[in-house]
Order: sequence, then C-alpha cells, then structure tokens
Amino acid sequence: MKSGFRALVVWCLVSAALAPSAMAQTPPDAVYVIFDASGSMWGQLPDKSHKVVVAKEVLQDFVAQDFGEAELALRAYGHRRKGDCRDSELVIPFGPSEAVAGQVRDFMKTLNPLGKTPITYSLRQALADFGEREGAIILITDGLETCDEDPCALMREWREKGVKVDVHVVGLGLVEQEKETLQCISDAAGTPYRDAASALELAQGLAEIHRATVLEPTGEPGEPPENRSVGFWLQGFDPDGAPIRVEGRLMRDGEARYEVSSEKRNQVDAGTYELVAGVRTANGALYRPVTLTVATGDEADTVVRVDVPEPPSVRATFTDADEEQRGALIHAYRDGREVFTFRWMDEVYVDEGTYEFRTRPNADNDLSLTETLSAGDHKELVFEMVHTVRAVVRMIAEGTGEVLRGNYELWQDGARAYKVHMRNGADVRPGVYDVHLVNDLIPHVAPGVVVAAGGDQEIEIVVPVGYVTFVYEKADGTRDADKRVFLGRGPDEKGRVYASGEAIALIPGVYNVVGWRGAYDPVVFEVADGDEREIALRNKE
Repeated sequence: MKSGFRALVVWCLVSAALAPSAMAQTPPDAVYVIFDASGSMWGQLPDKSHKVVVAKEVLQDFVAQDFGEAELALRAYGHRRKGDCRDSELVIPFGPSEAVAGQVRDFMKTLNPLGKTPITYSLRQALADFGEREGAIILITDGLETCDEDPCALMREWREKGVKVDVHVVGLGLVEQEKETLQCISDAAGTPYRDAASALELAQGLAEIHRATVLEPTGEPGEPPENRSVGFWLQGFDPDGAPIRVEGRLMRDGEARYEVSSEKRNQVDAGTYELVAGVRTANGALYRPVTLTVATGDEADTVVRVDVPEPPSVRATFTDADEEQRGALIHAYRDGREVFTFRWMDEVYVDEGTYEFRTRPNADNDLSLTETLSAGDHKELVFEMVHTVRAVVRMIAEGTGEVLRGNYELWQDGARAYKVHMRNGADVRPGVYDVHLVNDLIPHVAPGVVVAAGGDQEIEIVVPVGYVTFVYEKADGTRDADKRVFLGRGPDEKGRVYASGEAIALIPGVYNVVGWRGAYDPVVFEVADGDEREIALRNKE
C-alpha cells in the first residue's frame, strides 16, 4: 500500500451527502462501503422506523452522489449465515461510481440482516482490498463488534504502522454505553463522534464527512449532477414532541405528484405543493392526516417539520411461567378477516377499533387475545404460554458415543405427540415419552424418557449396537477394492447406500447387504449387541 494511503471509516448508516462546501486536501482514488447486515439491523429507531429500511434507502441515495473520479466498492457482513464471524463478503468490487450505484440498488433488494457483527475482520479485509488505492472506507454499523476482537486496537495498530487513517464515527440508534464504546475510534482518529437517530441526521452527519473527503482539491464545491433533483426531507413529531415516522403525498392541482416518507431523502421537483402527511398504521392507512402548504428550494434540500396525531399502538410479550420468552408473528383480525401482521419484538401503530390477535409460537400454544384500541391507547398484549421446554434428543451408540443419525418422535398413549429435529430439537411439554428414532435401517424405541420441567435440555439415550464392516473379495478370496454397498433391514428389504471398508453401527437385528452392480453374492446376517464383525462380499465370477 502507498505510504500516503488515507482511509475514512464511518460507523453509521450512511445517507445522502448534501451539497459540499469545504476543502479536502486530496481527492480520493476510491470510496469503500462496509455495510452492517447483522440481525440487530431489524431493530427500530426512536420513530419506529426499522434501521435496515432506513439504511437501504440512504445508502442507495448516497452512492448516487457525485464522487468525481473515485471508484466505489461495497462489502457486507452478517447477511448470509447466523453465528459466523467470517461472514463478510466483498459483494461489489471497485468500479466506476455510476455503475456501482446500480449494483448497490440491486443488492439492497435481496439483503436480509441475519448474523453477527465481525467489524474488525471486515476492516482488515477492506484494507487488503484497497491494494495501492487511496481513499475512504465507510463502515456502516448499528452496534458493536460481536466477534471477540477489538476494532479500536486495530486502529491503533494501523497508526503504529504508519498508515494514515482518518476515522469518522457516526452511530445510528445506539444506547449510551454503545456510544461510549465507539468513542474510542474517534479518540484514536482525532475526529468528533457523530450520532444519528433518523435518516435526516444520518444525511447531515455524512454530509460533514463528505465535505472533508470527496471534494475537488480547488476547495470549491463541485457542480451537482445535471439530473440531481431537489431533496425533500420530512420530520414527524407526535403531540409530545417525540420523533415519529410519517408518510404522505405532495399534491398539486388536486393530483398526487410524489409519495414522501421520513425514512429517506425524497427527490422532487422544486415548487409549491400541498403536503398531506400522517403516521402510516399497520392497517395501511394514514392516521388523521394533516395538510399544509410547503415550498421546496431550487438548489438546497428542504426540511419540513410536521406535527401529527399519534395513533394507538400495540406490542406483544410472551410469558412462560412468568418469564418472558421469544415470541412469534402475530396476526390481527377484524370481523374475521386478517388485516395485518407484526413481529412480536416491534411496537406498531394501528387504526382504532377492536381486534382479535392470534399467534402460534409452537404446537402447544395456539393463542388469541381480543383488544379494543382507542385514541391515545398504547397497549401491551401479554400472551401467557403453556409451559414448554426446548428439548434436543440424541441416541448414541453404546461404547463409542457415535450419534445415530435420524430425527425423533415423542409418543404418549400410543400416539405421536411431537417431531423433534436431531439438531434443532423442538419445544415440548415436560412429561414422560417413548422416543422413536426415525431411521428406516436402524429404528429404535426408548420407552419412559423424561423431559423435565425447567429450562432447555439435551437428552442422550444410549442404544446397544454392534459394528459391521463390509469388505469386497475377488472370486479367489483375495481382497478386492472397496465399493459402495446396499444395506437393508430384514432379510430382503431394499437397502440404502453405505461405504464398504468402514465400521457401521447397527442395532441388534437381521439385515441384508447387496454388492455393487450385482456381481457379488448377497448376504443375510444378524447383528447382536456388542458385535464387531467383518462380512465379505465375494465376486461370483
């Protein structure tokens, strides 16, 4: 890397850069965005907007700005797998900003926040991706490192190695402790910490950074793109002055010209409009919308504050034995018709009225509550669940601990009560069950297995087995090369494919084995508990 390499790290959900007005020392070769797609991005901002929705909107607007000759690239992390501290991918390599902007729009359509937050690993990968380029790294995150590494230490390491790094931190919707933790990045870089809790604040924070990094070296503001429309920002506030997500329409001559939202920078033609705006409820309606006349500027972005009534709201809590539990999707019905759904961790605004709320977190809990919501109501739905525990069942071979592959069924009184996945388990009521291993070759039933009340549990059932190894022999009795075999339960049941030359755990019983391509005599054999035997398949030719 060149000794003069400059990297800009922005810890934020980026937004549109507003018109630049300050001077940068040297225009960058490249701008590199690292986008946080960890599971926490589904969280809500103070106005009830989802972070990921705002992030997608403002990132697309940001990359559509004028970057001069700088190339753009995009890396995302946490978007493919849960629990993977190496889930970080360069999804769009360096390219001309005009081309990358379109690729970013396409990628955002498929992005699904899912996993962990490998910040430090992603920064190292980004630095390697830069090669000999100079420029800015924009790291987008709504939280802290979750992979037992220290990005602050990495920044200090870069400085000790003589790599010039300009680090700008803008946090989105963070709690105070998280802000304090991220402050170490700013302290190490000698830059002010920036905080944002809305799309507009993100835009303003990024604009300050943009002015310091992506300008022509003349110190004069760059000319805006010819097709750049005017920016229109909405800020919604409830009667108590708290931020609230609003949507609406810009009207002219009785016709809706633009749909606008406080979650993004809206692009409109300059002029005078009638704004109709309010809170969009989960029902899909604007709640008691307000109307006012607004005028947009010819060049600078326009910010309009709108004070709106706050609709009733509802959220849900799931309890089991007075302890809060993870919930499930909730379906709201009016007059027997489903009108909306919402996630249990979200608070949503709704139209006034009476609803039946239904949810089914597991097979034992098909729950329903009826509530009437009036103006000013903010209700919590408390779903009291039948007590269940997460049970993972494994049958293991006696003497070796080898797990017998297959899923399980829990039976009571001669009927199947639950299906239990071999890895993920299932939520089941405490009780005594007969556990069935679902495996055509080695079915087994363990009676009287206790699933205890309390917390999650893993149940291991030791099963008596014998071990059989199949070998191939030539017609003269000498050893032949290993091939696959067809192994079936009983004397003549069609078999599954297994490998020869390897010990296979089998529960006691009668089996048959058929050689590859019919060139070997089939063998019927019996397995007893504790067997360790070898069975030969001899070529008939």
